Amino acid sequence: MIADTTSVWPLAWTLACALLPILVCMGAGAGIGRGPTRWPGADMLVGFGLVSTALTILAVTTRIPLSRLMAGLAIAAVVVPAIRRQLPGGRSTWIALALILPILVVAAGGEPAMWDDFWNWLPSAAYAYLHDSLPWPDLPPSLSIFPGYPQGLPLMVAAASFASGRWLEAAGPVINVALLAGSSAVFAEALAAMLVRHGRLPAKVTPPVILVAGAVVITTLLNPGLNGAVLLSSYADCATMVAVGALALLGVEMLARLAAGCAAEVEALAWRFGWVGAMLVNVKQANPVLLALITGGLTLVALRDPALRTWGSLRQLPRMLGPAIVPWGFWRWYVTYNLNHAEHVFRPFDSWNFDAVGPIFASIGRYITEAPLFHSVMWSVTAAGIILFFRSPRGSNEARWLAVICAAVWLGYNAFLVVIYLGDMTIYDARIAADYWRFTPHVALLGLYPPVMALALARRPTWINLRGAVPTLAAVALALCALPLRRDLNHPSDRPWHHFLRATATDIALIVPPRSKLLIVPVENSSPFGVAIRYHLWHLDKPSQQIDSTILWEPEDYPDVASWAARGDAVYLLIQDAEGNMDEQSDRLGLPRLHHELVLYAWRDSAWQKVKSWAVPPAFIWR
Repeated sequence: MIADTTSVWPLAWTLACALLPILVCMGAGAGIGRGPTRWPGADMLVGFGLVSTALTILAVTTRIPLSRLMAGLAIAAVVVPAIRRQLPGGRSTWIALALILPILVVAAGGEPAMWDDFWNWLPSAAYAYLHDSLPWPDLPPSLSIFPGYPQGLPLMVAAASFASGRWLEAAGPVINVALLAGSSAVFAEALAAMLVRHGRLPAKVTPPVILVAGAVVITTLLNPGLNGAVLLSSYADCATMVAVGALALLGVEMLARLAAGCAAEVEALAWRFGWVGAMLVNVKQANPVLLALITGGLTLVALRDPALRTWGSLRQLPRMLGPAIVPWGFWRWYVTYNLNHAEHVFRPFDSWNFDAVGPIFASIGRYITEAPLFHSVMWSVTAAGIILFFRSPRGSNEARWLAVICAAVWLGYNAFLVVIYLGDMTIYDARIAADYWRFTPHVALLGLYPPVMALALARRPTWINLRGAVPTLAAVALALCALPLRRDLNHPSDRPWHHFLRATATDIALIVPPRSKLLIVPVENSSPFGVAIRYHLWHLDKPSQQIDSTILWEPEDYPDVASWAARGDAVYLLIQDAEGNMDEQSDRLGLPRLHHELVLYAWRDSAWQKVKSWAVPPAFIWR
C-alpha cells in the first residue's frame, strides 16, 4: 500500500491532517476531570464523545457551516488543556500512538475497498465536506444510502478534509487505528489501577511502558475480533469495539472504587463513562443497545455484591447515561423531521422473517466455524461469567466482574442481532445472517480483558518485573511487530481488485464527459463493483468532473434500458463479468457476451456500441 504513494510528503501530510481530529478530541477530553484518577489515557475517547456531541447538537439546531463549528471546537480543545497545564492523553496515549505508528502509516497510504465505504460512510463524510453541512431538505440529497445514521465518524473525516483542503478519504482508516491506540491507553490505565489496588504497583503511578505496550499487543496483534479490512476502512465498527471495551473498563473501575469506599473519586469517572457512552451512540444507529447492555451488566455485578448495593451507585446513572441520551435525542429529532427513508427501521411484526429462522441459525453456525478462535474466546468467557455470577461474591475482583459483563453483553447482543435479522433485514440478508462476522466483534475486547486481568493478578515469576528493561523491550518489540505478523493489517483482501477499479474509473473519466449519464450493471445485488465505480466517478476531489452514474439494481428494468437511452436518460453503460457470470444479463440487454472484461458502451445510432474494454487480470476473476 505504501508503495502507491509517490513521495513521503503527501503521505505525511495525509497522516497529520487525519490525526488532527483525534488530537482535538484528546484536548477536549482533557477538560473532563482532573488529576491522574481521571485516567488521562481515556482523554481521546472521552473527547470523541464530547466533540461529536457538540458537533451533532450544533449542526442539527443551527445552519452555521460545519467548518466554522469545527474550528471553534478545535480552538477550545487547545485552550482548555493549556489553561490547566496538563498533557492531553497522558503518557499512555502518546506511547500507544508511537507503537501503533506503522499501522497508522499504512492506513494513511491505503485506498477504500469495502462495500459500505462506497455505499454509506465515505459518501456521508463527503457530503459534509462538500456542502459544509449535514443534509437538509433545501440542500441536494445525500450521496449516502443511509444519511440518518449517526455522523460521529463521518464528521471526523470531514474535519480532516477541511484541515487538508481536499477530500481525504484515508482519514477514516487513520482515525480507526488511532482509536485503537486510545483503547490500548485505557486498558493500560485499567491494569495499572488494578495492580495498585492489589498492591502490585506503587500508589499513584502512571502505567509503566510494559503495560502500555502489552495493551497494544492485546488490542492489535492478539485480538481475534480485529479484522484488518474493517479497521483500514471508514466503517464505524472499530470505533464501536473501542467504545464498548472502554465503557466496561471505566464501569468496573467505578465499582472497584465504590467497593473500596472511595465514592468521592467516582463522580469524575462517571462523567467520563458518560462521554464515552456518547461516543458509542454517535457512531452507529444500533449502539444504544450496546450501551444499555453494558449498563445492565454493571447493574448485575452491583446487585450481586453487597458492597456495591448502595445509593452511591444509583446516583451516578445520570452522569453515566445523560451525555449519551442528549445527542441521541437531538439526532432523532433531526432525522424524524428532515430526512426520509434515511436509516434502518423495523417492519410491522406480521411481516418479520420468521420463515428464515432456520437459515439464520445455520448461517450463524457457519460464521462461528469460520472464526473458531474468536468465538471460542467469547463463549468461554461468557460461560465463566455465568458461573461467576452465581458464585459467592466473596473474593470478587475486576477480572470476575468483567467476565459477568461480557456474558451479559455477548448473550444480549446476539439476541439483538437475531431480532435485527427477523424484523429489519431483507429475507435474503436474514437467511445469510448478513455481516454477523462484522457485528459480533463489536464486543470482542470484552472477551480479551477478563483473562488478561486474571493473569495480571496471578502470581508471576520473579524475572517478570514491570519496571525491568528486558521485559519492557520485549513488549515494545512485540507491539511493533503487529504489522508484519498480521497480514490482514498489511495486505487486506480485495485491495488489488479495487485498485483496478479505481484505475479503470480514471480511464472512464477521460472518455466520458462530465455530467454524462452512465448506467452501471452490477453482477448481483451484493456485488461491490457498482457502488465502487459510482463512488470513483463522483470525483469527490473535483466535483465539476462528476459523472452522473446510476446503478441498474433490478433485472426487471433491463427491457426499459433501450427506451431510456433513446430519450437521453442513459448515454453510457458499464458492465463486467469478473465477479460472476453475466451471460443472461448481457443477452437481456442486447449486448455481446463478456469474456473476463469490463466494457464501456455508448448509445449511438439506436444501439449500444463498444467504446472501450479493459481485460480483467486473472487474479481478479472470482468465478
